[in-house]
Amino acid sequence: MKLVSVDKLEPGLVVSENIYTIDDRLVLPKGTILDAKDIERIKAHSLYNIFVEDKKKAVPIKAHDSDPGVEPSYNEKLRKSEQFIKFKEHIEENAERLEETFKMIVNGVVPLDVGKLTDPVYHLFVEAGGTAGIFDMLHNLRDNCDEVYMHSLNVSLISNTIANWMRLSDEEIQLVTAGALLHDIGKMLVPQELLTKTTPLAHFEQSIVKQHVVKGYELVKDKNIDKRIKDCILMHHEMRDGSGYPLGLKGSKIDPLASIVVVANIYDDLTSKRLNRDSYCPFYVIENFEKEGLYKFDTNVIMTFLSNIVNTFLADRVLLSTGQSGKIVFINPDHLSKPVVKCGDQFIDLSVKKEISIISVV
Repeated sequence: MKLVSVDKLEPGLVVSENIYTIDDRLVLPKGTILDAKDIERIKAHSLYNIFVEDKKKAVPIKAHDSDPGVEPSYNEKLRKSEQFIKFKEHIEENAERLEETFKMIVNGVVPLDVGKLTDPVYHLFVEAGGTAGIFDMLHNLRDNCDEVYMHSLNVSLISNTIANWMRLSDEEIQLVTAGALLHDIGKMLVPQELLTKTTPLAHFEQSIVKQHVVKGYELVKDKNIDKRIKDCILMHHEMRDGSGYPLGLKGSKIDPLASIVVVANIYDDLTSKRLNRDSYCPFYVIENFEKEGLYKFDTNVIMTFLSNIVNTFLADRVLLSTGQSGKIVFINPDHLSKPVVKCGDQFIDLSVKKEISIISVV
């Protein structure tokens, strides 16, 4: 292990200790094999030195041949990488297995084995590169319309990541991972034609779909699993201001682990494509979280999530509402949804140019 100046970092170096900002936010975890985007992310946080291993490794994501006049974006490279292709294949396979398992649990064919159920989530987490890589993977899987099984895996992975960012205990991380994976199991007990409807649901149809929360809780309430997992199923639509359902709980009456699933569930749902709508840009979702966060969500959860999620977009190429394309070079700590974007030689501070917004990450 050796201490290396940030200015001397190069792709292939392996991070030997977790990298944190001066205000104690995780930038990259131990074991990350640095690529160009990782190095830009480190530099963007004004860090001076980091610890790396003595030996370099091959960078997992390789650059691909492209039009010499147009450098492919990080996400374009990622989608062509062997790492992403394998991750996509494996998460889709696990979504199919989860569907089969949920059906057998609901029909009483197999017992609810939490450890066996969540084991694939941890494999996917490691395969994605841990907290530093999971959102890179998920952000490039947004064309999938599966509102139950792929969504359940996504929410479990996101909840696990938030819990790690919050530095919860291993036990709490395991419980929220399981609670998030099971949060929508009640949707097995509502009419499937409502879940696959391609037009907006009528009010009475929405009421029927909302019953999945209570139906899911009823399914597991007498099973020999931790109460906090059951709470994640029952409370994953509750809001701190009492505007959620089914119980209209407020503040501390909502289980702290369920509060993590609430945020993960909303983020994944809105940033994923659905049968009756396209996905929303992550920065649109982040902006709404900023507006509603302090009274609708657990403060520690939402602030931890927002301050970390935006950093996963550093050095990403984005498309602006002006039609310009540029790279995110700085995150504004007071306006997380309004970073500084470099378009050619121009630096556009979206916290100042409020009429301009990010419409997609490319």
